[in-house]
Amino acid sequence: MTEPPVDDWNGALGERWLANIDAFESMIAPVGEALLTKASIGPGEAVADIGCGCGPNSFDIARIVGAEGRVTGIDVSGKLLAKAEERRAAAGLSNVAFVQADAQTGIPDAAPFDRLFSRFGVMFFDDTQAAFANMRGWLKPGGHFTFSCWGPPGENPWIGFVAEIVGRHVAMPLRDPAGPGPFRLADAQATEAMLREAGYDFIEIDLWRGEQHLGGMGADPESAADFVMGALGIGEALKDSGADIIADVRRDVVEIVKPYHRAGAIRMDASAWFITVRNPA
Repeated sequence: MTEPPVDDWNGALGERWLANIDAFESMIAPVGEALLTKASIGPGEAVADIGCGCGPNSFDIARIVGAEGRVTGIDVSGKLLAKAEERRAAAGLSNVAFVQADAQTGIPDAAPFDRLFSRFGVMFFDDTQAAFANMRGWLKPGGHFTFSCWGPPGENPWIGFVAEIVGRHVAMPLRDPAGPGPFRLADAQATEAMLREAGYDFIEIDLWRGEQHLGGMGADPESAADFVMGALGIGEALKDSGADIIADVRRDVVEIVKPYHRAGAIRMDASAWFITVRNPA
């Protein structure tokens, strides 16, 4: 499947995320929690949260940096940022602001920052090299950037099984490994080379392994299948395939996730790279 353009985050893709936001955030919350620990953000710091979505990590960071610090959540999707602002107001957090911008080209008014942070917000740029170079310009000299990206596809069966199932029923286009997509930065050596070319140093790369709760905590095989078919857009990819094929794919998803249903969730293995770099300027 091809990845949607950035503009779609303000259209159907953004709407799909909003409609399933609790499930999406519940799925990747363990990664965000571990990444925040890794980042070691401190009180009083100025932090940019890149690809912040509806802001869950922005709010966590805001509580860490306290009243003397500030957080700027940055995302291309106005739809997701509207929800983030609604949440910010409800939480009464005054040290968080949200900005709609493309981190590949924009420079936030709040720059420079002590730290940059991103949970899965850096894999979908049209030109990842240019994006990393641009974001380095947001950092103060000696400032650090900590981000996560998905690890090798073979270590993330919770993603791979979907393409495998769909491929049983319809022809799947080849994915461009150098193009925008969840595995854009899965090759750690290539990512390190890209970061060095962008001018960063002190590059530290660790592999996180854990579980993804497909469809969020509380999902069963049927609701997880509905999540896959709706929230992940597989139903959209199959919309011209006919009702019978769509029903067959959903049935296959239900069957394949049944063995992973335990302790109130669909628990599937996952891995992600945790990468920290420094602006030496």
